[in-house]
Amino acid sequence: MLTSRRFIAAATTIAITAAAAAASVAPLAAAAAPPGWQLLYSENFTTALNTNTAPWVRDTYATGFDNITDDPGLWYHNDYGSAWDTALASFHTYRKDIQFGQSGWLTASLSARDFNRDGGIESPPSITTQTLGTEKVATINVPESTGGAIFRPTNRLPDQYRIEYKLKTLDFGGKRGGTINYNGRVNGYSATGCKTQHPWGEGQNTPGWSGNAAAPYCEWQSVREGPYGYNGFHFLSIVDFANPAPRNNHFWHYHRKVLMDSFSQHPDRVGTGTGGRICNAANNTYYNYRDSNFNTVNMWISGMPNWNNGGGGLPGNSQWFMTSCSGGVAENQLSSAAELQPELMPNQFYSFAIERSATAYTLEVTGNFARSGQRTLRFTRPFVVNNVPIWHYNTTTAGYTGQFNGTLTQNDDHGTGSWPNQWPNGSSYPDYFIIGDLYTNVYEGSASLTDIALYVPETTPPPNNLALNKPATASSQCAATEAPAKAVNGSWTGGNADKWCALGTNRWLQVDLQSNQQVSKFVVRHSGAGGEKASWNTRDFDLQVSTNGTTWTTVASPRGNTANVTTHTFTPVTARYLRLNVITPTSDTDTAARIYELEAYS
Repeated sequence: MLTSRRFIAAATTIAITAAAAAASVAPLAAAAAPPGWQLLYSENFTTALNTNTAPWVRDTYATGFDNITDDPGLWYHNDYGSAWDTALASFHTYRKDIQFGQSGWLTASLSARDFNRDGGIESPPSITTQTLGTEKVATINVPESTGGAIFRPTNRLPDQYRIEYKLKTLDFGGKRGGTINYNGRVNGYSATGCKTQHPWGEGQNTPGWSGNAAAPYCEWQSVREGPYGYNGFHFLSIVDFANPAPRNNHFWHYHRKVLMDSFSQHPDRVGTGTGGRICNAANNTYYNYRDSNFNTVNMWISGMPNWNNGGGGLPGNSQWFMTSCSGGVAENQLSSAAELQPELMPNQFYSFAIERSATAYTLEVTGNFARSGQRTLRFTRPFVVNNVPIWHYNTTTAGYTGQFNGTLTQNDDHGTGSWPNQWPNGSSYPDYFIIGDLYTNVYEGSASLTDIALYVPETTPPPNNLALNKPATASSQCAATEAPAKAVNGSWTGGNADKWCALGTNRWLQVDLQSNQQVSKFVVRHSGAGGEKASWNTRDFDLQVSTNGTTWTTVASPRGNTANVTTHTFTPVTARYLRLNVITPTSDTDTAARIYELEAYS
């Protein structure tokens, strides 16, 4: 969030629809599809994930996400001068990305800093899989404020979707037992060493510091305490560009659409003011942030930016906060929707979800909140209200005519900049979500989560199965009644013979669609779907497509599968022939491959 909490005025108040559920509502489990949605992907971390197995790769900033406020951004140079370039060059940045989950649909992205440029990272972040009670969780650990670790989708989200997960533990600042000083730390930060925003500080003219980029690391704005001290965590954000990775905090101020995050301020930052306000959803009244436990939940949207920036400042979008106290109306004032109670975790957890429909975003959080108890907070905001948009809401070019386009300008002490066409006609900004610590100059701590699930709207009528009753061949079959045609007959509940079965080596099933078709999804129904042992579900296999039956392209390579039914979505391709190659047929000693149904969809 904007570290200075400057809010840019908009022309109108944004109208929001809000619904606060009754106090007994329980969080949705990822395995249970909410009404109107069907599950596309899910991840419960039963397969171990350890980001330490991948190498760190140095980022030389040769290819940035933009040249405005990205890590080597021109904005900082124009603001601070050449001394800032020297400050940026005083350390090296390292990154790693690890794809995982069904068909690699998720990516873990990490960033770390090598302070003395000797090739060794002093305090690297990590994401590991652990057992917490009866569940497997992914634990994000960021031991140094200059590191970052997030989850994101590997590919763009659908144009309509619901993304959700369960947060099991959270330790990124805020009070415990009534104080921010606990376990030898200060607001979640280790008490040793300096913790500053270097080199991506507030603008040089920001009150409270010298503005001299040549200042040593420890003389920049402290994030642990003082007027710039705060910690936090991004529960769930939607951003406007592909392949998001941890970057400096000001970069994100210009790239978010909607988000839910925490903002754990140090009392020095609150000072003699209120620190903002928090809604008690039980009686829809506000109370001061300074009287809270500092573990807030902010549910908000990004509006239009300030196109014309003077010297010593930073660009960023206007910020609009939604609470039940305002009747769901988004207000241009720091207003938290609730307070988490980390002491209750992991015995109790919080679930976060964002939905995108054809016309709006919906933000939702469920759990046991301080003062207001167990409830669901849910707010829906159309893309445009009274000519005020959600920033870069259009995931396609359709329906957007460039009416919100503008030129971002900078007139600063050490240079000027002009970036035209920031939202032009014909542009599109597909959605990507982020969970975790996405800042590389602030935030430090740990959190654990599980049951990340992606849903798409239910389809009515059901989509056309391109493989249904098409000619099928195979490497072999176990019996005359278990021919390859049984795998494309539209049935999987007709008993043990309602399948294709094969023994031996080099087992494969092939379907001829009889003409070239656009294919973007396979559904495979394994042994358990037909009523046989789940341990006989196909463990390792490849799904391939071809236009000539000779040259094959692999579109999915599931490994370690134990599910009865698997869904595999990919970028649409042209194909006439489909092929399933069985690599490891079961999870036990049985050597037979069993496929009850192979389906394909456009």
